Amino acid sequence: MNNQYIRHEVRGCETSDLRNFWEKTIEQQTRYLQIEKERQRRSALTKLRNEWMERLEKRIKMLRTQPEDPSS
Repeated sequence: MNNQYIRHEVRGCETSDLRNFWEKTIEQQTRYLQIEKERQRRSALTKLRNEWMERLEKRIKMLRTQPEDPSS
């Protein structure tokens, strides 16, 4: 299970304790989102997808410009 979605059990306490608890929880989630965004930015997947799209586009263009073989 993704630790981002852990249920927190909060029992009766002071307002400042409750506020500190949620501020800490929000900071942890914000940190997690920043780390995930950075991981995705560094990922080679986007670059690979773009390279394959270029290859496919070139291949399609080449196939369209070739004269059709009348013997087929």
